[in-house]
Amino acid sequence: MGVLTYQPLVAMASAFLVTALLVPMLSAPAQRMGLVDAPGGRKRHSGRIPLTGGLAIFTGFSFALLLLDINLQAYASLVVGMAMMLATGIIDDLIEVSAGAKLLAQIAAAILMVSWGEVQIHELGNLVGVKPIELGEWAIPFTVLCVLVMINALNMADGTDGLAGGMTFVALIGLFAVGLLGEAGRPVMAVLGILLTTVLAFLLYNLRVPGRRQARTFLGDSGSLMLGFALAWLAVYISQSPERVDVFPVSIAWILLLPVLDVLTLYVRRVMRGRSPFSADRDHLHHVLLRSGFGPGVTVLVLLLVMAIFGGVGIYGWQQAWPEWALFLGLIPVFFAQYLCSIRAWRMIRILRRLHKAGS
Repeated sequence: MGVLTYQPLVAMASAFLVTALLVPMLSAPAQRMGLVDAPGGRKRHSGRIPLTGGLAIFTGFSFALLLLDINLQAYASLVVGMAMMLATGIIDDLIEVSAGAKLLAQIAAAILMVSWGEVQIHELGNLVGVKPIELGEWAIPFTVLCVLVMINALNMADGTDGLAGGMTFVALIGLFAVGLLGEAGRPVMAVLGILLTTVLAFLLYNLRVPGRRQARTFLGDSGSLMLGFALAWLAVYISQSPERVDVFPVSIAWILLLPVLDVLTLYVRRVMRGRSPFSADRDHLHHVLLRSGFGPGVTVLVLLLVMAIFGGVGIYGWQQAWPEWALFLGLIPVFFAQYLCSIRAWRMIRILRRLHKAGS
């Protein structure tokens, strides 16, 4: 396979360095432009934090792609779609566009992905134990729907330092592991590796570490929308494209499960209460943990660990040739457990506060 050859390693190192240098360099221009997140309302950080993480990641990613000796045409819809989401998010971060306008931009990027890029979900695997489920003419609308869910799942996860970026990093590691185990081609592995290193460079400034009480930069809507689209594109490409890895599609679902699970349960809950599914609240998993007394660092660590476990289940089940229907059935109790926790969030907070006090 030759994944870690000289050229991809140079590109990955370059992506890391460019992103790591751009994050502090973009801080002053962001302050002058007003591309910052000011405290107030539901935002409890101190100071005006630059919303330039997404721009730094995209620049480092795009620059490193040009260093690869591969046919980049197959990844054109990925880069253009990421640029569309980045631009949409920057405009939103500056002037706050409506939810409807953002949704239209997301739909446009998803349509670009399935039409121009021809990156579509054609098969769901043998989820019922009879034969593989082929989507046929439903492939395009189903893929668009999945892309929209993934974009908004990561966008809504961006609620505490390091969470959305950390979830992206864990998901990319899962996809990279699938590529290694499935002997994917060098081009897609290089693209995955480059995006991994850019996200890692961003996390150096976004995670809370000893001696730093809050992030130095945020993803902003620009970064979370862009990374949500990139995760959706890469997940579909590595499991469904002509260069696909022979992985169970349901295993990919396990890798991306946690943010998707969180947003789907909240969508269902809001609709059942007669509210817009896109309305804001503080009932996400990270909000529950934070209100239970856990600090932001512990909250992020716990959620990333859970996400890694979910991804490990999907990959292990694929490698051990578990029945696809069994892995699919395993998703159902997890969904209902999360939904019950969501509608009884106050009870969960009470239980978790007791556990937190007992452990402290």
